[in-house]
Amino acid sequence: MFRPDPRVGDRQRACAEEHCQRQRRAQTQRSWRSRNPSYQACYRLQKRAANAVAAERGEPSSPTPALRLPPSLTTFPWDLAKTALGFTGADLLAMLAILLVRVVNEEKDERLGEKPLSMQVYAPTGRDP
Repeated sequence: MFRPDPRVGDRQRACAEEHCQRQRRAQTQRSWRSRNPSYQACYRLQKRAANAVAAERGEPSSPTPALRLPPSLTTFPWDLAKTALGFTGADLLAMLAILLVRVVNEEKDERLGEKPLSMQVYAPTGRDP
């Protein structure tokens, strides 16, 4: 049960216990992330771009983690995309491609879950119908 600190009086609105503060912090973070869904992706893109620029200048920077690409996107010429679009443009393109692959895979999974694959029926002539 919440009891305000008597020194604070009616101005205290939250419990000072650690588990209450953790719950309140988690709720605040969930709320902020729901209002700003693209923040984390933008933050990572900006950090990667800043690290790449610093590395090009020879300045010390934290290592830039490589984007984890699905196997279907590894054959794309990303070095050419970086040359043509710049580091940030190539990263945006990669993130869009990753998103598209994810959506296509989810759609495929939904379709497979709705109805089982049936064997293709061939015409008696042996040719495809």
